[in-house]
Amino acid sequence: MGIDIKERIVALCAKVIAAPDGSKELGDAMEELRSALKEHAEDMRRQIANMRQRGLPRTDDTGGVESGSRKP
Repeated sequence: MGIDIKERIVALCAKVIAAPDGSKELGDAMEELRSALKEHAEDMRRQIANMRQRGLPRTDDTGGVESGSRKP
């Protein structure tokens, strides 16, 4: 099996940090990171949907996040 998605995200973050500003390497790493984050978010949404189908209670607690932004 391949690298765990969380490990891949950590590795891509390091790659982005190390890449020179404005370089093709930076652009490529950012594109890979966006893709990995999207994949991870989709996986989490799928897991939550599966848990809810099995009876996990819903909660209105967003953890301080509303409409994609954190509360001050």
